[in-house]
Amino acid sequence: MIVLREHESIHVGTEWCSQDRTLGQRELDVLLSHQEKVNCQLLKPGFKNLTATSWVGTLGLGRYCLDVIPKIDNAGATLDEKQTRTSFLWMAARAGVVPIAEADVAPLAASPQSLLVAFLQLYVQKLSLEWQRGPVRQYVAEEENHPFLKGKLLFAPHLRHNAILQHRFFTRTDDFVVDNPLACLLKAALRRCAAQSLCSATALQAKRLLLGFADVTDTEFSSEKAEAVVLTRQHQRFDKLVRLAKMILRSSSPGGTGQFAPIYSLMFDMNIVFERFVAAELQAALAGTDFVVRSQLGGRSLLLHNGRPKFQLRPDLGVFIGQRLVCLLDTKWKRLDPHKNHYGISQADMYQMYAYGKEFDAPVTFLLYPQWGSLPQRVSSYFHTDEQCRIEVVTVTLEGANGSQVSAGALREQLKALVKSVHDMALQGIHTSITQETL
Repeated sequence: MIVLREHESIHVGTEWCSQDRTLGQRELDVLLSHQEKVNCQLLKPGFKNLTATSWVGTLGLGRYCLDVIPKIDNAGATLDEKQTRTSFLWMAARAGVVPIAEADVAPLAASPQSLLVAFLQLYVQKLSLEWQRGPVRQYVAEEENHPFLKGKLLFAPHLRHNAILQHRFFTRTDDFVVDNPLACLLKAALRRCAAQSLCSATALQAKRLLLGFADVTDTEFSSEKAEAVVLTRQHQRFDKLVRLAKMILRSSSPGGTGQFAPIYSLMFDMNIVFERFVAAELQAALAGTDFVVRSQLGGRSLLLHNGRPKFQLRPDLGVFIGQRLVCLLDTKWKRLDPHKNHYGISQADMYQMYAYGKEFDAPVTFLLYPQWGSLPQRVSSYFHTDEQCRIEVVTVTLEGANGSQVSAGALREQLKALVKSVHDMALQGIHTSITQETL
């Protein structure tokens, strides 16, 4: 296993070598083929090197594994891989991109194995426990020509098939069986775990568990077919297992590529993880108040073309009281640099925030970055010349990403204070105008 930090580079050589942190040319070819297939640059190839991007997670290439961890820790600090994995998993779980419970974060982070292997182990272990409690059984409708009357007689096909064979009956029955779409989905993901060559112990455990699925049909699932499997309230205990199964099936190829076993790609865009994590924490911070958080606001565009809106505007988050917009928030997974002009904030980001503020008539638009080092929480404030558009650049602490109640409370208090400051300023403005009119 090779562990790579976000935006870090490793050497590409003739063969894989974990000790020298070298990626083999064959593994690189498989990775590039996979990236072309999914049309996404998870890692950026260079001249005899490979550079991580903002996609983090884990890649299984044959019997080798490459983990990419985010830069959550402070710059210059000694890398604590376990703490970084804990923070990332907590953020991903809160963001809803990985279906794990809070209690699963610590053992996953502490596992000496690759993050991919840890996820596969978690799936096999939890499925084994639930299957021992009892397999999934569902009513499945079957239409068949029986030599006896069973279920509901279907007259049209019965007359068509049994006009001469009057001793047979074409019927529909609802059988409570273990061979159903939900069980087939769980078995398909289990077969992927058994086929992987990253961890022989996990593969062996998965093969043993497959014996308990002998009555379940082997079925191949495409992403669309897997997503179509719906979990009923009767089987809520399998909720996280079903979501884990879908994630495993989405992330792995059913067959080998060239000389390699199936490819696994549990990779997540940190821009999306950060956005959804902040959204979840903001909703938790404002729970029980009059504030309402809405994600991915729409309905506005930058320009019109032939009377039709073009260049849709979608701020990450909006905070409302009733129908009144209090503020907009947009997240950027990027480290600001106090030594650069404007802290390294791009003009494109500022243009985007200006468009959001103008088109949505927002009193304040917050541009949120992760906090690290000596960066202040309030970085800078910007106003348009008419002072009707205000943009606040702020950083939010990620100490709350380790799952502890104390640190999570600090993050939520920070987010709540941002929203409350805008609301209080608006109330003061309203109060002042009323007082002046009265005088």
